[in-house]
Amino acid sequence: MKTTVTKKKRWLIILCLIGAMSLFVRLLIKFHFDDSALLYVGVPFLISILLTFAYPESENTNWKMRYLKISMASLIVFLGSSVVLFEGFICVVMFMPIYFAVLLVMFLAKAISVALNKKNNNSRLLSSILPLLLLLSSFEGTHQSLSFERQNSVTVSKVIDGNVISIKNKLIQPMDLDKERNALLSLFPMPYKIEAGSLNEGDLHHIYLRYHRWFFTNTHEGSMVLKIAKVGDDYVETEFVQDTSYFSNYLNLQGTRIDIEEMDNNKTKVSLTINYERSLDPAWYFDPLQKKAIQQAAELLIKEVITPD
Repeated sequence: MKTTVTKKKRWLIILCLIGAMSLFVRLLIKFHFDDSALLYVGVPFLISILLTFAYPESENTNWKMRYLKISMASLIVFLGSSVVLFEGFICVVMFMPIYFAVLLVMFLAKAISVALNKKNNNSRLLSSILPLLLLLSSFEGTHQSLSFERQNSVTVSKVIDGNVISIKNKLIQPMDLDKERNALLSLFPMPYKIEAGSLNEGDLHHIYLRYHRWFFTNTHEGSMVLKIAKVGDDYVETEFVQDTSYFSNYLNLQGTRIDIEEMDNNKTKVSLTINYERSLDPAWYFDPLQKKAIQQAAELLIKEVITPD
């Protein structure tokens, strides 16, 4: 006898999942597991399993169609939970690729199971490897011993027109970062106000950021305090001593170093290094994503902040 689930029951399951997942995420936040892979791998893994009850296998022998239906239901649960949790569009965009990657892996396991002889125990074991690996990987970051290297450093260099003096003068000028940016950087609101006094050691620069989580409302106000740590003839080192901006939810910015090397024909090589600590797991997803974003941010800073007019 085939198992059937009516549309009404499916929507009831989806609504219950939105509520249950929202409560589960709140628990993860309460016990400080919201930066771990339990949130970014474990939650979509759990949702994909629970949604199989809304779309039983016996209702449709075509696993591809079943995957499409569960994907759409997962999207509803994902967006619904995000609204309940008051998450912003940045979190949604960052979370969505890994969310559906986990769902895809679960159904790849199903495809392997369909392709192989189901009556063969070895085949069943093989099709269980991917879900098992996902389950194990969801515990990354729940303990220090289950984490990968978090310290990172990105350096970008560029040969520009100008000398050391003109570059240092540019660094203390009012900054305007409201420029055209690529797709990745355009997700992140730029500072709306920067207070930079001088390049003397111990000087504090204040950076103010405003993030509208829902495009024009649900606003997060925050700031960064950047200390001029060391100043030499051809370098400037800074240290972030405070960060209450929305960036602090994703990574821990630690400091920067600008190296200036004068060359011939009024050319100068400028190298900007940004040091930061990755906060989110899993590393296989967030490490390359954050490195790419930091690299592009460094390129923007060299172009718009460091390069003399």
